[in-house]
Amino acid sequence: MTESPRDDLNAQRIVPLATLAVPPRGMDPVVARLSTTLSSAIVGILQQGRAVLVLSRQSRGTLYLDQRQFAALTAPPAVEPTADVFLLSVTRSALLRHLPMLSGLPPLTFSSEKGPGAFLLSVAAMLEAGFLEGAIPQTRQRLLQHVTDLLITTVLDCLDLEVSVAGRRRHRQKHIRHYIETRLHEHDLTPQSIAEASGISTRALYQLFDGEEGAVAGWMLNRRLERIHADLTNPVHDALPIAQIALNHGFRNAAHFSRRFRQKFGASPREVRQRSSRGSVRLSSAARG
Repeated sequence: MTESPRDDLNAQRIVPLATLAVPPRGMDPVVARLSTTLSSAIVGILQQGRAVLVLSRQSRGTLYLDQRQFAALTAPPAVEPTADVFLLSVTRSALLRHLPMLSGLPPLTFSSEKGPGAFLLSVAAMLEAGFLEGAIPQTRQRLLQHVTDLLITTVLDCLDLEVSVAGRRRHRQKHIRHYIETRLHEHDLTPQSIAEASGISTRALYQLFDGEEGAVAGWMLNRRLERIHADLTNPVHDALPIAQIALNHGFRNAAHFSRRFRQKFGASPREVRQRSSRGSVRLSSAARG
């Protein structure tokens, strides 16, 4: 019997298809239809080291990253079981490897009625309904890969981020800088503690600050000095000792602070304060004259 061109083509496809199997980025997506109260269902999944996306046609989608994030909510979700609510969970560590900017953010919400969130809801419903049952392993793996890609696209769209590596880097750097800015007064703030709080390695943190003079520590030093300079030139703080101002902004060693301040501004803290005070006096005299 002579093989037809179609038979020959199918035979050629067998080996390439087998070589296309790709693990779904370690996220292991799993979908479940809500069968208990929403809060307890979410907590149960989070305790397994997984992040949870709540997908519903009746409300906006929400991503919960971990138990700490969920416990911080002042009003946990109270949606009762319904056939239209799906819980799509993925391995948290794998999700953070691909989207490290999620660390430290509040729960993300996104539209389930349009955009990638609507696609994700439809796919979740199909997975829960067993549309992949009976699929060969290679096909299943590739389709789950598409699910994780869609999940990442949904999150990036929610954050209004570029899909590019550069876009993710800028967003991550923005949030880490905000974290540092709110803690510059802490004397024990270090690159190591910042990296740990941000869920990344110290090496990755230094890479985010590549190009900054002095890298992470240098950026922190400059921001502290700039804040101190602003306080020294603000009449509101005239009665506050210079040493106390430095202490308020994270400096414990007065000599180290004075040396660094002079290096940056070309004058001692006392000189800067005195010049500012003289300038204020002249302005007051001119206003009265």
